[in-house]
Amino acid sequence: MLLVFLMLSVASASQECYWNSECPYSLYSSKTPYDTVRGDLRDYQIPNNCEAVSVWTLNRHGNRNPGKSVTVSVKEIADLKDEIINSYNAGNSQLCAQDIEEFKKWTWNETLEISQSFLTGTGYEELYDIGKRIREKYPHLVEGSSNDFYFRPTNEQRTITSAVAFVHGLTDGTSLNVSIDEVQERDDVIRPYENCDRYQEKVKGGTSLEEHLDAYYKTTEFVAVQNAVQRRLGIPSRLSPDDIYSFYEICRFYRSWTQNLKSPWCAVFSDEDLAVLEYRDDVRHYHRNGYGSWVNVNLGHLPMKNLYESFEAVVEGRGKKITSYFSHDTMMEMVWCALGIYKDDFELQGGRRELNRLWRTSYIGAFSVNLIAVLNKCTVSGTQSYRVQLFVNEKATELCPLEGCTWQQFQQKFQPFASANLEFCSLDYRVPETNAAPGGWNSFSWALLLQTVLLLIWKFIY
Repeated sequence: MLLVFLMLSVASASQECYWNSECPYSLYSSKTPYDTVRGDLRDYQIPNNCEAVSVWTLNRHGNRNPGKSVTVSVKEIADLKDEIINSYNAGNSQLCAQDIEEFKKWTWNETLEISQSFLTGTGYEELYDIGKRIREKYPHLVEGSSNDFYFRPTNEQRTITSAVAFVHGLTDGTSLNVSIDEVQERDDVIRPYENCDRYQEKVKGGTSLEEHLDAYYKTTEFVAVQNAVQRRLGIPSRLSPDDIYSFYEICRFYRSWTQNLKSPWCAVFSDEDLAVLEYRDDVRHYHRNGYGSWVNVNLGHLPMKNLYESFEAVVEGRGKKITSYFSHDTMMEMVWCALGIYKDDFELQGGRRELNRLWRTSYIGAFSVNLIAVLNKCTVSGTQSYRVQLFVNEKATELCPLEGCTWQQFQQKFQPFASANLEFCSLDYRVPETNAAPGGWNSFSWALLLQTVLLLIWKFIY
């Protein structure tokens, strides 16, 4: 009986080791690999009696290297490798033997220090595969002249190379020869926040975000994570809150570059620790890019204006077969706000983790996240019409039913964006009361309400 108990105890202990975890935690906020959260466009049916005539996409760049400040901080954490191993050898560590073996094999990638924020090979594959799936879903669109296509990135290496990868996947194996538009010094379609004084000063440079992050680091949950990591490693160096987050950074970056999506640096955390750390980015992005400010909501209108005008041009006999833009998580999250999706009934606060939240950057701000809109031309009994399908990360959304919005429904949803501009970005702009409260209704919401009221009045009269 004792032997059985000991065998069960050993088995239980081995199951707690990171290296042989059958289902390791997979959500790492804005550094989550695309394949973790995506659907597959090819699995969805084209509406009956319809054929796709135009595709419009907005894409975040793919997996990238950490930026300058993160590279510096994670390199300092990487220097603790020997201390972690020595702690295990001295009997002070709670890590498993095989996890320590993985630490011994691990080496610092020196190219990170000369290619900060650059797209990685993994990121190239993410965008290549998206382009390939669009080609396989709509092969008839990937033909014609170069004038039928338009591609534009922001002025960063990671978005430019993402555009190259996407076009490579889209045209691979075809005779199509297309080019990518030159980046614009000022791009108010896919990076309007860079040219918005109100955003730069009041939102990105405001005090609210830092207050929420300070509150997060003081929560009982985060302090528990900090103490657990210190105890688990058993190292003499005292770990600060910033050190804990740097451990998280080196964990999630390095794991995303391996085929099995594992890194020894992730062994320092439990799954619950990772869930607590995931929330930090959710709060940060909520207030910097999301519903935390009406400014973010309004900035998301600009790309949606381009989407509406692009499809309108196709319906009028002009326009492109495929139009694709390549931007950043900042822009993607502002677009989600403009569309009114992933919106909670409460404000995300740093001092309290909301477990059942819609705003989760692991799903809405991961690498290569995208909005794909498909304009379908339909013929029923000799009558032509149009239907629009909208996909987020290659999954169906609440924005339109799977059979697509009718053209009239699409107009009702998106025509309000046609008047979008950046007048509100001036610090002298008088803020309307409807925009004053963070997370409040935006002009898009009010326009939809007005349209609904007018429709009800019309039905009552007639």
